[in-house]
Amino acid sequence: MSLDVGRVSAQELAQISESVRQSIQEANERLANSKAAALAAEREAEQASAAARPPSTNRGGKSEIGARLVLEDGQVKEIPARRGYGGDHAFIDWMNFTTDETDFFFGYQCISDDEIIHRISKKCQEIFGFGITAERPTGANFYHCSYVLGDKYGMVCHGGQKSTVLVMLSGEGCAAAREGWEARLHDFLENKCGARARITRLDLAHDVYDGVRYSVDRADADFDAGLFNCGGRNPNHEYRGNWKQPTGKGRTLYIGNRDNGKFCRVYEKGRQLGDKASEWVRVEVEMKSVNRIIPFDALLRPGEYLAASYPAFAWINERQERILTTKKKTEITYAAMVAWLKRQCGAAINVLVAMEGTTDLAIAKIIREGEIPSRLKVPDWRFAGESFHEQQRIQPDAEMFFQAAFA
Repeated sequence: MSLDVGRVSAQELAQISESVRQSIQEANERLANSKAAALAAEREAEQASAAARPPSTNRGGKSEIGARLVLEDGQVKEIPARRGYGGDHAFIDWMNFTTDETDFFFGYQCISDDEIIHRISKKCQEIFGFGITAERPTGANFYHCSYVLGDKYGMVCHGGQKSTVLVMLSGEGCAAAREGWEARLHDFLENKCGARARITRLDLAHDVYDGVRYSVDRADADFDAGLFNCGGRNPNHEYRGNWKQPTGKGRTLYIGNRDNGKFCRVYEKGRQLGDKASEWVRVEVEMKSVNRIIPFDALLRPGEYLAASYPAFAWINERQERILTTKKKTEITYAAMVAWLKRQCGAAINVLVAMEGTTDLAIAKIIREGEIPSRLKVPDWRFAGESFHEQQRIQPDAEMFFQAAFA
């Protein structure tokens, strides 16, 4: 909405300015009250459960539960808070960012969409270890064109949307990316991109393998204790799975609303993968840029932002290793596959061995050389395939062009 300053008196401008100032002051006062209430609830919960969990300040971290508010383009937006424990107590499990297409070829002149895509592919490979490997048949996310990143590790969207580019990295892509991608992406967004660069989604995760430090039942109790309330009304609460009589297939607790920009999942990850006795629990918070600015700093310190997302997660201060998580997932998936194969095909394989005479001959009859089930593939940037910018581009034959043009 434009404002015709020529038709507004100095007195009216002063009134508008005072109204905006009062609105910001009231918002900050409400935030301060919410912060105080959240801190009080956290202290009560920590005192009540001191014997059950380690103190939240065992690394000297200073708590900051409430977020900060800023005014951007006339709208009040939230910047998520941090809890000072360090950047290695969680890992990133999904990441989307958008920026201007020119940020990918600064200093170069691209005259076609193909050249732009090749530049984007090259930059993605520099950051993640893999680039664009294929074009998808349709656009996505309101962009005209979309492309596959690596071995289906994510997606790049381009075309329309005010000449911006959307880069999406899935959980598999975050695990597959070359070590240190978070710092390289942070440097690109912070120092190489213009003012339009934004992180539009960031999923932060923490794994508890023994189920002792945290569980879905503990998360449910924390909700009842108000430890998922960051001010205002309690967030939405939803059960998934069989909570009354658990079957071993895994339970999930959803807290919040995805449309509001912050959404929490606490679920039995090991049982979801097929191990009915697993105690592996994952805590995950999905942040979106809905009335919220996700700082680039969260790429380097995911643990601090996850720990500060809700008072219930003040205990998160244990080092996380993505390699360990990937290894454990592969082990559980392999064990589940063996159990399925024995249950569904064991008798048939037994007959096959009897008919062929040896196990080797029987296996040779049914094996599919060189193929691995997709869920057993270990995500790794080294196996992502050839990227667009690495492929030899066919140069037009000038003589043939002129002959066709003037025939």
